[in-house]
Amino acid sequence: MYFSRVRIRPDIYKSSQLARELEGNVYGCHQLLWDLFPEQDKRTFLYREEIAREQIGPSPAVRGEPLYYVVSQNKPIELEGSLFKVESKEYDPRLANGLCLQFDCRVNPVVSRQGKKHDVAMDAQLQFWASLIKSHGLDVSLPAKTDKGIYKRLLLEKGGAALEAELSELLAGDRYYAERLGQISGLADKLEWAIKACVDQALTSWMIKQGERCGFTLLSGDDGLPKLQNSTYAWHGLQQKAVKKGEKSGFSSVDFTGELQITDAEKFRQTLFTGLGRAKAFGCGLLMVRRL
Repeated sequence: MYFSRVRIRPDIYKSSQLARELEGNVYGCHQLLWDLFPEQDKRTFLYREEIAREQIGPSPAVRGEPLYYVVSQNKPIELEGSLFKVESKEYDPRLANGLCLQFDCRVNPVVSRQGKKHDVAMDAQLQFWASLIKSHGLDVSLPAKTDKGIYKRLLLEKGGAALEAELSELLAGDRYYAERLGQISGLADKLEWAIKACVDQALTSWMIKQGERCGFTLLSGDDGLPKLQNSTYAWHGLQQKAVKKGEKSGFSSVDFTGELQITDAEKFRQTLFTGLGRAKAFGCGLLMVRRL
């Protein structure tokens, strides 16, 4: 296996419209990175796109430019006149049960419900909205076609003191959000923070289940909470994959950072090589680790 750092050659990046074309274009990045593996018919690599935060050694690359980390079975080939500058090294991490690591990953978290795949964050929100509507007897006021905007408007208009009390109790019972409760005033704010707490719990549960399957467990802090943070929830459109014109096609991604302990070194090794979750062809799944 190989671990590579790939960047667009500075002269090409600065003198062309490539930066504008690639911005937010995960399908375009996916297609371009394929050029590094001209002999492969099947994708055998993972990648993650980042934005350089600082200058890379003596090279002219500066912060703000895209940077790609790639894990692959074969060494990327930098052909003459290539768009990319590639730095590669063999990737054979030394792993053992009990080893603790810090990690970063960008994933596409989904949950199966009635045979269909659903975005974990959106699914958690909708389930939460629906449970509040039902518990406060507002389901009879719902129109035939609903969405989260209708749920929210109905709760804010008719939830009243009973809803605010329930949300306060929910937030007070969440060790991460309880300390913020004194800074939150008003039903609308409490509802937003309660939704954030609900989504955080759903994403943490998803990652815990991934660990059970992939040979690791999340470490906990002195407060008993998993050492895990999520950020940068984003939707990535893939209009090229839409079957019909006007059809919505794409996937969501979430960035995780945290600390873990290896429970099954062989399973964890395979996870490093093959990725975590779905949408691996579009920049998700690469688990980047380093020793604590």
